[in-house]
Amino acid sequence: MPSAIKATAAPKKIKAKAESAKGHVAKGHVAKTQGAKTQGAKRQPAKHPPAKKSPPAKRPPAERSPAKSPPTAHRAAKQQVFLVAAQRRREALRVYAVLTSSEAVALAIVEAASAEDVTVEPVGRLSKKLARPLRLLIGEPHPI
Repeated sequence: MPSAIKATAAPKKIKAKAESAKGHVAKGHVAKTQGAKTQGAKRQPAKHPPAKKSPPAKRPPAERSPAKSPPTAHRAAKQQVFLVAAQRRREALRVYAVLTSSEAVALAIVEAASAEDVTVEPVGRLSKKLARPLRLLIGEPHPI
């Protein structure tokens, strides 16, 4: 019979140790740890099934918008302000600002607007910020 008593006493000691371990936890920590994983456990991302990717929706062809064309076909080139110097023999150099799409056109405009014996050469360009206060008209030379 002594063996039967020893067998029943052992489980009571194990239960007592488990209950005492629970009792040592502070009350404030119980609220924080309830429902949370233990400190030794590593966090693992939630396992979700991979999302199914659908092909992108095709848009119907645009009826009203024209197809993009190269800059030279049916589109006006950007207007820029070119500085052109015109000099007559034995006179001071005159500089004109011309709003056009190309430097060659600006040279032709200044040459046509000045006298016959004038040498015309390109000098440079003006930025949009500097050209705006001049209020230039397209194709008209403005003396500077």
